[in-house]
Amino acid sequence: MDVKLLYRQGASIRRIARTTGLSRQSVRRILMQKAPKPYGPRRPRPSILDPFVGRLEELLAARPFARATVLFETIAREGYPGHYERVKTWVRTRRREEAARRRACVRFETAPGVEAQFDWKGPVSGLLDFDPSIQVHFFRFLLAWSRARWTLVVLSLKLPAVLASLRWGFERAGGISERLVLDNPKTAVLKPKPHLELHPFFAEFCRHYGCEPDPAWPYQPERKGKTERSFRDLEDAGLLSRTYPSLAALQAAVSAVDDDRMSRVHTTTGARPIERLVREREALQTLPAVAFDPRFPETRRVLSECMVSFQGALYSVPHIHVGSRVTVKADPLSGGIEIFAGAERIAEHAVAKKGERRVIEEHVAELRRPRFERMRLRAPQDRGARVTITPAAAELVAWPRIQVDHRPIEEYAQVVGGAR
Repeated sequence: MDVKLLYRQGASIRRIARTTGLSRQSVRRILMQKAPKPYGPRRPRPSILDPFVGRLEELLAARPFARATVLFETIAREGYPGHYERVKTWVRTRRREEAARRRACVRFETAPGVEAQFDWKGPVSGLLDFDPSIQVHFFRFLLAWSRARWTLVVLSLKLPAVLASLRWGFERAGGISERLVLDNPKTAVLKPKPHLELHPFFAEFCRHYGCEPDPAWPYQPERKGKTERSFRDLEDAGLLSRTYPSLAALQAAVSAVDDDRMSRVHTTTGARPIERLVREREALQTLPAVAFDPRFPETRRVLSECMVSFQGALYSVPHIHVGSRVTVKADPLSGGIEIFAGAERIAEHAVAKKGERRVIEEHVAELRRPRFERMRLRAPQDRGARVTITPAAAELVAWPRIQVDHRPIEEYAQVVGGAR
């Protein structure tokens, strides 16, 4: 209750004291003050836990997720005489402060051409009519300054698919940024920060394009917040609540949403991303003359059936390669299979499901002829391939010169008879 308000309304000091329960001297002191006296910070009271706070800090640094009961038992063995509740309260307060420190961030913007971000959404199933069980993923590549972004629908999150999608994003952007911010996918980042270790194939990709990979720290999605929040438009546009006759139809719907968003005024930049993209492209690095090949080369041996086994399916090759080793490369986006013998491409197939066979007739056409016909057609070639020694060739060979004496038969008969 406001003492000064009662006094301005005409109440006496005695009445104010009776109404508020204060003494008359307290009422006079309040009326003499020009402003209410502010409360100062309370002095920290000494706690029985204070001598062990340093030890608790060491234990939490070594084991950040240790339970309060374990910490209490540890310091109790070291002489802590207090109760468990005091330790539990201290640990709860400490972890709340640590969580707030991790969540706190400062918003910043980058210059044109400095940073690009990419992220994934998925898996999402039930979007394709011909096979609702197929799970699709949405890859999004975004330029940080202009907010220009492109989304690609893919069927895999393996490293070749990641690298192929990044190559696709660089090509759509028309250049390469200085820095590439990403999450910590296990296919590309073997160990997160602070002990960062990248997959060698991913590191080679970044060296090829001249961009610096910058994975975000674990549990800090704000570092790549421009892509984290942008996936909401897929749900707002209703794309995930419909079905599509093919993967190409789904990709067309996603691209239409991207085009619509890039033509709108961005709430942060105050400009359209498609307009800022023109300026940012001037600051991007030039794409290399030779694109990076994201396909993993895998070695296989050609079976006697003129087939190569790859990912549970069989693919045909020319029959002359039976028994030899070949290299198989699978395109993660188009699904094409290419088979090489050394540097020569000997077969090309569309991807097959497990248990299926892909046969090109010309690979086995000669084997379908009767055996006697194949031998008849091959006979002239075999006869022509035989090696004959001509007189000219005989002169080139150092044949040994052996001299044999000519003797009458009687001498041999005498020798045989004498041996008997």
